[in-house]
Amino acid sequence: MAEEAFSAWLRWGCWYAEKNLPLAFPKKWQVLMCLPQGGKDIGEAGLKVAFERPIGTTRLRELAKGKRSAVIVVDDLTRPTPAARLLPFVLGELVDGGIPTERIRILLGIAAHHPLNREQMVRKLGKDIVAHFWVQNHCPFENLDYLGTTRNGTPVYLNREFLRADLKVCVGSILPHGHAGFGGGAKLVLPGVAGIESIYHNHRPDNGFRKGIALTEGNIAREDMEEAAAMAGLDAIVNVVLNPRRGIVGCFVGHFVDAHRAGCELARRAYATPIPEEVDVAVLSAYPKDSEVYQCVNAFAPLSSAPKRFVHEEGTIVFASAGSEGMGTHYLAGPGMRLGARRTVASRLNHRPQRLYFAPTVNAHDLWQWGWDGEALCQSWREVVRRLRERYGNECRIAVFPCAAMQLAQV
Repeated sequence: MAEEAFSAWLRWGCWYAEKNLPLAFPKKWQVLMCLPQGGKDIGEAGLKVAFERPIGTTRLRELAKGKRSAVIVVDDLTRPTPAARLLPFVLGELVDGGIPTERIRILLGIAAHHPLNREQMVRKLGKDIVAHFWVQNHCPFENLDYLGTTRNGTPVYLNREFLRADLKVCVGSILPHGHAGFGGGAKLVLPGVAGIESIYHNHRPDNGFRKGIALTEGNIAREDMEEAAAMAGLDAIVNVVLNPRRGIVGCFVGHFVDAHRAGCELARRAYATPIPEEVDVAVLSAYPKDSEVYQCVNAFAPLSSAPKRFVHEEGTIVFASAGSEGMGTHYLAGPGMRLGARRTVASRLNHRPQRLYFAPTVNAHDLWQWGWDGEALCQSWREVVRRLRERYGNECRIAVFPCAAMQLAQV
């Protein structure tokens, strides 16, 4: 290590001992830190203003008047939404509108991911809320009602508890997404609290839906989600845009289309990242979606959104994930599942650079099961550097994206 220097870092371990992870490189290598624009946390005062000034709807407390029950859908730990900061504002509005706390339910919109245990619920929602409110995981296989079919042919099966509530609110974050354009909005209905057949039809690669990273208008996959949300009677969303430390740089409350699109405009600015000229290596951290290694597919955002290729054909892409919960769970895209064989990292690249996976918590068998190259696994950063040195020697130009899952190419 004497000839190496700590010249870069990655954000690391969302929900689990979050930190900046320092990276050591050989001193002669050219290392470029590619940072998003970000922004300052708006604080409690900023959140208060967002709830006082909803977009496209009346205030939540007004929506709550005359209603007897409410359900709040919150995303899971694969998403970085600081729900414990947002829920006191949501709950305050609903109670002020006349809905008693015992008639307010919190539903974890896990889609096709794993259910949360109590300790994970506390991480997401906060100890007091878990101790005093009805909290339940959505199940994509049972307790569903059928509402009909969207214009695009998606059968809409949704969580029965969600549909029974008089008032429906979804709490999430707006992050780049290769399918829905951005997360948030109606995505917490479909796929969040949808049945597995609904999720499958919306996500399958052969459905002909137009989709793409940061694409909202004309995105058929998102339009399908929004039609399902309208069929369900979604009343409002609370969506946030985050900085690399998961601080809230913007909060958008209101209609699930209008408020979401306003949030997407800020997201495009906050996540905008200057892209370097052609490099040998791009290091892409899956943070803040790095609780499960599978989610490192979201680290493609800088590559997918760049107007031209910036890693040359003989280059290397290093995917980095803390993987605090291991490889992860997905009931459609996981090993042996209907979409598992088709949704591989290799299929997302339009050229064939070398791929390495820096993932200390998994083994080669885990990667092979998901259709990835187990021989490309590096369980330590030292191993990554060793392999890169073998390929590039003393001349290497590297771009490091410390939170790639929330970074877009600045256009």
